[in-house]
Amino acid sequence: MGQTNTLNGAVILIAILFLFLLSIPFIISFNPKLSLIFSSVIYLLLSVFLLFSLLYGFAKFPLLLPFSAQLSKLFGLRSSTSDHITYLTTIPYLKFSYLFDNLSLFFGFLIAFLGFISSLYSFNYLYEEHYKNKSLFVILFNGFIISMLFVVFSANGLSFLIFWEIMSILSFFLVLFEYEKEESKKAANLYIIMTHIGTFFIFLLFLYMFMKTGSFSFEAWKHLGISGGLSVAGMTIIFILTLLGFGMKAGIFPLHVWLPKAHLEAPSSVSALMSGIMIKTAIYMMIRFYFEFMKSYGWGFGFTILLIGALTLIYGVLNAGIQDNIKRLLAYSSMENIGIMLMALGLAMIFYSQGMYLLCAFAMMALLFHIMNHALFKGLLFLGSGAIASQTHTKDMNKLGGLVKKMPAASFIFLIGVLSAATLPPFNGFVSEWMIYQSLLMASSVNIEIIKVFTPIFASVMALAGGLAALAFVKAYGISFLGRARSQGANSAKEPPFLMLVSMGILAFLCFLLGIFSFIGLMPINKVVKEITNISIYKNIAISYGSIVTLPKYSLGIISPVGLLAAGIIFMAAVYLFIKIFGNMKIRIFETFACGLENKDVYNISDSQISKNVCNAGNSNNHEGNNDNTNNDNINAYTKINNAQYSSTGFSQPLRRIFEKMYNVKENLINEEYKRKYFFPVKNYIFKAGDLFECFYNSFASKFLEKISKLRAYIQGGVVQTYIAYIVGTLIILLIWVSWFYHAG
Repeated sequence: MGQTNTLNGAVILIAILFLFLLSIPFIISFNPKLSLIFSSVIYLLLSVFLLFSLLYGFAKFPLLLPFSAQLSKLFGLRSSTSDHITYLTTIPYLKFSYLFDNLSLFFGFLIAFLGFISSLYSFNYLYEEHYKNKSLFVILFNGFIISMLFVVFSANGLSFLIFWEIMSILSFFLVLFEYEKEESKKAANLYIIMTHIGTFFIFLLFLYMFMKTGSFSFEAWKHLGISGGLSVAGMTIIFILTLLGFGMKAGIFPLHVWLPKAHLEAPSSVSALMSGIMIKTAIYMMIRFYFEFMKSYGWGFGFTILLIGALTLIYGVLNAGIQDNIKRLLAYSSMENIGIMLMALGLAMIFYSQGMYLLCAFAMMALLFHIMNHALFKGLLFLGSGAIASQTHTKDMNKLGGLVKKMPAASFIFLIGVLSAATLPPFNGFVSEWMIYQSLLMASSVNIEIIKVFTPIFASVMALAGGLAALAFVKAYGISFLGRARSQGANSAKEPPFLMLVSMGILAFLCFLLGIFSFIGLMPINKVVKEITNISIYKNIAISYGSIVTLPKYSLGIISPVGLLAAGIIFMAAVYLFIKIFGNMKIRIFETFACGLENKDVYNISDSQISKNVCNAGNSNNHEGNNDNTNNDNINAYTKINNAQYSSTGFSQPLRRIFEKMYNVKENLINEEYKRKYFFPVKNYIFKAGDLFECFYNSFASKFLEKISKLRAYIQGGVVQTYIAYIVGTLIILLIWVSWFYHAG
């Protein structure tokens, strides 16, 4: 017992130390660069600490602090002696308790690590984007990361709600950071409304759990599931409230409308955090409720999650494919990946309900591995989109192009993120999605006819989504980085600063490393899975020389990332040698191909002239100098050739035509009246891809507000006698209510 007290005191000391260090970035926020460097170091140390804790447990820490057990008394803290180490304050009713089990350590590690990467990136990004109020950004940014840490470590319903609300409000202000822009205001308002609707359902959920247990403690809620004190109706209520409350934050179908708008308007380092980890705090709580607090339930709950996941997946990827704004494309891709995670969660629930714990553990491992992988490659892609926007001053892919020559290092790093997100081997996104796909195939062993019938359909949906995701990311990379520059910003772009490249490069390296040596990521995840299912799934998966074999008992497939990499290297080397020996290796340099049209040399113009005027095709405003007229005409002609390239809108046109009922697309040809009004007027093609459900919600909200306005006008008629009647009626009701309680007492 003495060693345990010393251990707990040591952990408390470390926690207090980190809290003190985390407060320093706020104190020195008047110097944003220094604050961001300091916070990145702290988040890096914290992520290492949390990963070490997850892998080896707190018992591995050197107990060199004999006085540390007294710290709990000094700070009014007490600790439990269970495996779930919990620290409670002594405040009545509102107990701030913190849970350091493997699940919370895993999510805490992801938050801290992505916080380190985003802080490092923001050091240069804030100044590249010329943001105002940099000190305010630092305060909001660090507060957002710390609030997420408190969310995943909270072990009490009320304290969880407090930190959940802080996280939501701080992310709202970060979405609103460029408050001068009307779109930022609209996105922030929609986000805060939707997230508070979700919080309302979470509050009802926690209130229901309190009514059942008489406590807001997660430990008490866990005993409710173990004791079997929940009826079918009670489990259904918990399931629905959990799905609605946390599903809103996750962006599940059809509660997703805030997600593409908020990610689009937030600073890119914030978007990386929101997409990479914030939306997954909802998945974290779903795992808690469905595997800790409910314990026993029917397969229908898991099937419902599986179905919603499939709908979220296909809707997200279909919308990602038609977007012209690169950040909006990435936001819908995040929705797609949330769908994949929900499918894995639903499968784990089905296996759990049928007592197939080995399959449940495998599906859970696939889920957690994809959560980790998505945090890495989607964080990389959002940071990459920020690098593009900071150098070209646009997020519209139709105004990009040719960046592979202007930003070679950034383009290579971004390509790795694209390959990972498109689930191509040998990168990490492929491995985790392959494991989830294997889990779907394993569901055929469940002795339930509906599961057997629908599992192949869900597998087909996932395969289709993989192809559509590849299409979306081919467009994202090809239109943005290849071809010729379509705007002045793209033509004058240059490499982003060093720390932006370093932060993106770290994520790219991990995407490659976890794709080849996946067991590195599966080792800490196995600790979490073992805690949830009591099965060490790592021992049941044959891993050798980089091969991952699904459960030998089911033998549904083998994949070797190392083998795929080796085969790719051998193939590329063979192609090179073949060309070297039998081909013509004479180097010939040409302009980038543009549909067979002439290059810029025909027009006798220089790159510097193009850089100044490339976005002014057809503009006749700059004709003051007669000597420049010829060059201006030549530049405009050359620019029209660039704009004749395959565009983002044109690339997705077949997809829009096939699935036109799924989209809210607006297309218009507008005459530019000031240019040749009567003879061959210049027309401007306008394309806007909206969200079908956003229109539905807007229509519903407008009708609801109209009804409320009419009701208000009816109630507030401006007649004094009516208001007196309201007062008298209220007094009568209060008297009856007090009298009833008095006699009942």
